[in-house]
Amino acid sequence: MKLINLVSMLLLTAASAAVATTTIYSWTDDNGVVHFSDTPGTQQANTVELSVTEVQHNIQATEVNITQADNVELISITTEAEPSLLAATISLLAPVHQQTIRSNDGDIKIRAVSNRKLNKKLQAQLVIDGKVNGTPQTELTWQLTNIDRGSHQIQIQLLNNGKILASSESITVYLHRVSQARPKNSPIQPR
Repeated sequence: MKLINLVSMLLLTAASAAVATTTIYSWTDDNGVVHFSDTPGTQQANTVELSVTEVQHNIQATEVNITQADNVELISITTEAEPSLLAATISLLAPVHQQTIRSNDGDIKIRAVSNRKLNKKLQAQLVIDGKVNGTPQTELTWQLTNIDRGSHQIQIQLLNNGKILASSESITVYLHRVSQARPKNSPIQPR
């Protein structure tokens, strides 16, 4: 019972302070109730020194070690925390902002990078001129063909189960290609 109360108090103390060192006193009264206080209640009070060096909010496991020497209980708390994830990011590698692309076939190759590994739940989606292009995918490359000449806004979205988790910056590219009024392989006719 004493250990459960002590551990409960330690965990509450650990959760409330990032770095703290303090001394508390514990004693058992005539009815067998264990008391904790920052001041000794009786001369028979035991000194308990708490030392909490770091508290993390995502604790996976906690180990409590209690040793006693010269009427002083030393308590050490060791925690294992799961690594905190950085915010998800996605960025365009190619093409770059304001790039001019010369392709008579209207080809644009797009490459992106993310700090997350893509899978069935976490996918990337291409947005061109404010409209979704194709379906979400687990690859960070796209090969577009027969894109109209002119300027185009390109952005990549990182989706988690269909919800937007992160977006790249929107870039503008300029596609130059021969006029579409003349067929691709038509010979020039002399006059």
